[in-house]
Amino acid sequence: MQPCTPATDYDVFLYGARRVLLVLHAASAVVLIGAATHHALQMRHYLRGNFGRSPLEKIYAQVIAVSFPLTFALGAILYPSYRYHVRGLYLDRYAPWAARLFDVKEMLATLTLLIAIGLGGLARTLRPREQREFIPIYVAMSLIVCVVVWIDAIAGVLVTSVRGIG
Repeated sequence: MQPCTPATDYDVFLYGARRVLLVLHAASAVVLIGAATHHALQMRHYLRGNFGRSPLEKIYAQVIAVSFPLTFALGAILYPSYRYHVRGLYLDRYAPWAARLFDVKEMLATLTLLIAIGLGGLARTLRPREQREFIPIYVAMSLIVCVVVWIDAIAGVLVTSVRGIG
């Protein structure tokens, strides 16, 4: 039986690109936060029956539908480096609360991914003046995405502030 040897930096997927990937992940998250917040703010007009800003709202929804999966994918690409260098070597031992917060953040992002993509799809087909019965669902989707994006962004900053990317 061979003894278990610790991983080296080269054993971790894309370890050398981790800082660039983290910057791209953060930049994508900033775009996502802006689009999700602006989209949610536009929903107050929909609830009042004012659809004059519909083209702008649809742009925000499309940006969400692209930036959410992109942010999610970049985070998934970064995960092996985080898992070994940050969580495995530091957080589990010295800041278990941060490791648990990261798990909650990822669970929320995973559950919301389809809602964000669906928001973009619904924005393309929804005719709010004629299909008012879908507006409460659309508004709820927008608010769920916005709240989760903000929770995930704050949790991500808190976890990163504890140890960084390794």
